[in-house]
Amino acid sequence: MYAFNPHAQVHWLELGQSRTRALLIDDALTDLSRIRQDALAASFREDTASYYPGIRAEMPQAYARAVLEAVYPLLLQLVQPPPDYRLVPQQWYLSLLTTPAEKLQPLQRLPHFDKAEPLHLAILHYLAEGPHGGTGFFRHEATGFDKISPEQQQQYFSTLQQQLTAQGGAAPGFPSAETPFFCLYQQLAYKPNRLLIYPGHLLHSALVEPATDLSADPLTGRLTANVFVQFQPKASQ
Repeated sequence: MYAFNPHAQVHWLELGQSRTRALLIDDALTDLSRIRQDALAASFREDTASYYPGIRAEMPQAYARAVLEAVYPLLLQLVQPPPDYRLVPQQWYLSLLTTPAEKLQPLQRLPHFDKAEPLHLAILHYLAEGPHGGTGFFRHEATGFDKISPEQQQQYFSTLQQQLTAQGGAAPGFPSAETPFFCLYQQLAYKPNRLLIYPGHLLHSALVEPATDLSADPLTGRLTANVFVQFQPKASQ
């Protein structure tokens, strides 16, 4: 069975000029062997419903339950939802980066946000041995935004589109410290059994190392577990 480590190391973070809170948990599970074996047996396929530059597989529900039950009190502290809200899991995957840099779509070359909603959270678990690229958090320099609210979306996209049009499109390659129009202000390293939890409205990206990360093999690729959740109002009784 999956067991969360009672001695896991919990670190509270404040990201960007907005000082948005996030969580980093090291040694999250007592043992990674079972989820790795499940990944070896999983059926990975291209994710056509998103811009993820790779392949994804169904996550074992027992793993998702174990993680969510363990971190739920921390999620409440992280975003402090209204008391009449409940946690709703939305998506859960095992993921592997496989798309070569030269085949990236324009949006895959830029930092992104998952959803312009402060109560939407991404839970990212590094499962492979590595070395692999970690996760970066970015600020859009022209607007100063490091997170995108519903009210900021129009300004952000309008400004970015003007910049991309003037430049002739998104620069080639994966998002990095060299990506035009953005400042990479925080890098969190890929470490086996490290769990990262952050609000999905933060601008972020995987920091891809093509030489080590791009593989469809769960044993050698940049294997991650990705769970997306959101606090939402409880249904009326």
